Amino acid sequence: MRAATETQRRGTRRQELTYCFGPFRLVPRRQLLLLEGRPVKLGGRAFELLQVLVQRCGDLVSKNELMAAAWPGTSLHDSNLKVNMWSLRRSLGDTQIEPIYIATVARRGYKFIADVQISIGEVEDDLALADPLPLSNPPLLRGIVGREADIVDIADLLSDNRHVTLAGAGGIGKTTVAVAVAQAYAPRCRDGVCFVDLATISDPTLFGAALVTALGIRGNTDNGLVAALDYLRPRQMLLILDNCEHVLAAATIFAGKFMTDTSPSRLLATSREPLGTGTEHVVRLGSLASPKSGLDLSVDQAVRFPAVQLFVRRAAEWSDYQFVDGDCEAVASICHSLDGLPLAIELAAAQIGRFNPRELVAQLDQKLCFRAPTAEGAPPRHETLMATIDWSFRLLSQKEARLFGSLSVFSDAFEVEDAVFVAEAAGLTLIDVVTGLGSLVAKSLLSAQAHGAQLRYRLLDSTRRYAAERRQADPACGQALRRHAQRVLGLFERSEEEWNWREPADWTQRYLARIADLRAALSWAVGEEGDPVLGIRLAVAAITLWSETSILSEAQARLEDALALAKTIVCDDLSKAKLACALGWSLFYARKMSNENEVAWLDAIAFARRAGNIEYQQRALVGFAFYLLQIGEVPRAITYLEEATAVADRGRDLTATSEADRALAWARAFAGELSRSRPVLDRLAATYSLAEGRSRKDANEVYRFITVRFNLPFVAWMQGQADYAARLARDAVDAADRSGHWVSQSNALGLAALPVALETGNLDALESFTMRLRRNLERERISRWVPVERYFSACLRDLRGDPRAVEDVRAAIDELIECRFLMRIGSYLAVLARTYLRQGRIAEARQAITRAIDHQERQGERWCRSELQRVDALVLLHAGEPQRAEKRLQQALAEAHAIAAMTFQLRIATDLAAHWIATGRRAKAIRLLAPIHDEFTEGFETPDLVAARRLLRRVRPTADDCGHSRQSEPVHARGA
Repeated sequence: MRAATETQRRGTRRQELTYCFGPFRLVPRRQLLLLEGRPVKLGGRAFELLQVLVQRCGDLVSKNELMAAAWPGTSLHDSNLKVNMWSLRRSLGDTQIEPIYIATVARRGYKFIADVQISIGEVEDDLALADPLPLSNPPLLRGIVGREADIVDIADLLSDNRHVTLAGAGGIGKTTVAVAVAQAYAPRCRDGVCFVDLATISDPTLFGAALVTALGIRGNTDNGLVAALDYLRPRQMLLILDNCEHVLAAATIFAGKFMTDTSPSRLLATSREPLGTGTEHVVRLGSLASPKSGLDLSVDQAVRFPAVQLFVRRAAEWSDYQFVDGDCEAVASICHSLDGLPLAIELAAAQIGRFNPRELVAQLDQKLCFRAPTAEGAPPRHETLMATIDWSFRLLSQKEARLFGSLSVFSDAFEVEDAVFVAEAAGLTLIDVVTGLGSLVAKSLLSAQAHGAQLRYRLLDSTRRYAAERRQADPACGQALRRHAQRVLGLFERSEEEWNWREPADWTQRYLARIADLRAALSWAVGEEGDPVLGIRLAVAAITLWSETSILSEAQARLEDALALAKTIVCDDLSKAKLACALGWSLFYARKMSNENEVAWLDAIAFARRAGNIEYQQRALVGFAFYLLQIGEVPRAITYLEEATAVADRGRDLTATSEADRALAWARAFAGELSRSRPVLDRLAATYSLAEGRSRKDANEVYRFITVRFNLPFVAWMQGQADYAARLARDAVDAADRSGHWVSQSNALGLAALPVALETGNLDALESFTMRLRRNLERERISRWVPVERYFSACLRDLRGDPRAVEDVRAAIDELIECRFLMRIGSYLAVLARTYLRQGRIAEARQAITRAIDHQERQGERWCRSELQRVDALVLLHAGEPQRAEKRLQQALAEAHAIAAMTFQLRIATDLAAHWIATGRRAKAIRLLAPIHDEFTEGFETPDLVAARRLLRRVRPTADDCGHSRQSEPVHARGA
């Protein structure tokens, strides 16, 4: 899920001491760095480092001084300083060979070399933060060496080829090149770049989940590959599938489907072997050029070879190494022996602080055994990489080696606290872990990036796989997977508590970043060697993340497994109630309302009752009632909601009571009890306002503001308040838009805005709202809204004169019925019948209205009975049965009056008056229509009131004239 961005608000301006350099302004008191007026997101450590360097511009600042400023009173490996300094340089855009702002002074420290102007300047109190980076963005690059021509060529290939695969041995630099190509190609991608790190999954069945998560597709996608293709089809994106080799079959299937689709997007894959599709363009990535042995080279000549340049640069970064003529032969030999493999070269360069270049040559000759036969079927370069990793591993201390193996349990980035928790089971202390992490980073066995005030660590795919082998071979690491699952459980149980107070966008970004490790922990826990109780607890703890990010398809599969498991072992009823409730909601948004949904809700109710938990009894009862409303069982839904309100009252939970009250009021409106429904909805609408803050409490207030406006507009419209109804619906849609509540906005559109726009004849609003729903379905694939969007789009086309749209209206209704999304289906069929009548297709209109009445009666949706009776009368009039039609209209009018549905009374009275006028009963027509028309205080531009007004104006001047008898078409047979 992508995080909501902050909106810019203009605040007061204050005078601040400011340091200016290039396009940047540093404001120490505010801990603020501005780039052309907008804040640059810096971690606390990076800011402290920058402040010290800028304030001592031109002076050498030693490593010890910088460490003391950023980590006062703490003893850490100096790799922490180097990683944070790299992060700072990256934020300043200062990553080229010749620095602009921060220069490294070998073995001593750093110096700020740019001109700095000190001034007192005005800075706003409230500034808009730069948009946070989506989680699917490519990783940030270190300096790239020797691939410039490859990058240009591959970017050009993507212009002419929709699918390019970078193939090559492990450690050859495929990911680095792919990310650099993405940066070069990005200007040609209107809709951006999406990076899918497949190294974070080990199960090929999770390929679709990883894909939709990276793309930011939410909702119930049913099929991840199809959802991704649907998402890409209208977009011009670059999709990077990184590390395909261990999920090759799934990647190949997707690539094949992608190439048969019509999307203008591009696919760039990296893999140790090609994907094997017929339209794939394969680029074999070679090693970096290195000098042959025996050449007498100077430093200037040697660094022209990319392999040597990479070695020298990495050695300088980690050990302040200075390349001299006397080392040229040895460094050339190292690069040549390592086959020019970038990762192997970096691993060797990381040892330069321990060995000089000549000693490294000897180590390689003695330890790596390059002249030994390679493993059967293994590429020689891959053997070189594995041998280099193995050599680096054997140079580790016992504690470092044990830590390295333990870290292989993490699928994605992790923090020091995570490592400490997992490594404790292997007998490692806090000091062992902290110093060990620094050492592994310094040896290039582990990567690190600054993330706020923390460092986040990560194993590359090749090193993770090697580390996992070492972990499996070390008995001391036998509990590592269990400890990993326990750590993930702790994180997600903490996330449930933090959900109540942490800012929603920050919460989502923080915990969505952990989803790869959540998947891995769940897979282990429910596997043969796992712990089912731990797996159930993990699934329960993950419910909030799945719900908040609308990752519904993955949630559904995990919850089904966990609940089935919970029923077979000793498990508390409250946990089972939570799982069943969450499963019920995930199924609720599926394309088809299945019986499994009812089973889940009934399970949830039973488990919550057995647990004696009032909150989950109420949740389960309300959730089940919503399901019943969707499938057209209104009376049954009311029964459960009456119990829910009673349960909530006994628990004195005001929030739960209001939710149950809202649902019951809505259900009663469907049952035609408008007089009981409206006061409750009015009270709730007045209770919740649009909070301006970003706290969870504010977000919940906004959510309730939106949800009550799902229900109230349609009731208000039926009661004759068309303008108020339209305003309420638009308020809900706009509030959801501002808050990024896309599921809520889809609900507001489908349940309120679109029906009100259609019934009030506002075609511009209908067009706008259908477009918004269509756009939402690309962001949040809630399957049940797809046929609803098709229905309203087809209605719009019909009302604008497309004679073929009626078939699409019918098809959308048939799909809704097939999916058991039966709420309001009677009114949808009535619209279809009216459409058939306009085309003179009387038999089909009769069939449609007969089906509509059948659904309305069976479902208990009394709210629309009078409207269906009115349309049935129109069919009778068109069929030449005026007497039966008149009787039907009188029945409809009585029904509309009985439920106080003024809008339906007006429609029916207008049609009946038109019929009476046509048959010579003008005075009677006026006596019927005029009082109803005069009750309205708004909505005067709606087709209903316009038609009634025109009819009255036409007949009032000659009200006492008997006229002559003639047959005329009722007003509402002509319009919406």
